[in-house]
Amino acid sequence: MTTGNTRKEDKTMIGHMTGQMKPGAKNGLENVWENRGNVAQRREEILHSIDSLYALSRQGLWKLILFLAFSTAALQARDVDLFSTLPENIREILGCPVPPEFVHVVLAISTISALILHAGRDTDNARCSSGWLQFGMAVFYYPLYAMSNSLGTWFPLVCGAGLITIVFEHLAIWVRTSRAIHEQKVKLARIS
Repeated sequence: MTTGNTRKEDKTMIGHMTGQMKPGAKNGLENVWENRGNVAQRREEILHSIDSLYALSRQGLWKLILFLAFSTAALQARDVDLFSTLPENIREILGCPVPPEFVHVVLAISTISALILHAGRDTDNARCSSGWLQFGMAVFYYPLYAMSNSLGTWFPLVCGAGLITIVFEHLAIWVRTSRAIHEQKVKLARIS
């Protein structure tokens, strides 16, 4: 058994020695000197990455501001019966308005699934997807409740569910991007 291990070590040592004896093999100082020009390029790449991470971390704040603007508009129009404002032929095609209880169920499922998706994302993936789909879904519930003429009653529920999902998404992305920014700054300090 010792001979097998010795042969394996010999092959590894021989491979290492032949790799060192190849023409054009460079020592560590020559590699450092050649990579010296790449340091400035690498530094710029890291700074660009940090800037894009900061922009990604602020995207959730824009969603929050837009959601609050839509919520303010919905609060002002909470007594409007959106279904009765539609033309008669469209009301016939749509049928009767959706009962608020059905919208409650869809809102609850949507909110819970969004929270699970945001909490379950890979914590090491800083550049996680931060799409506008959840924002659009949170805003879409205002017209759904307005169609059933119950937005005035259920406005706090819709606004609360939207705020919870958008704030939770923003916090999850902010934590991930903050961690990635810290890692990039450590890399930048090592290069400098």
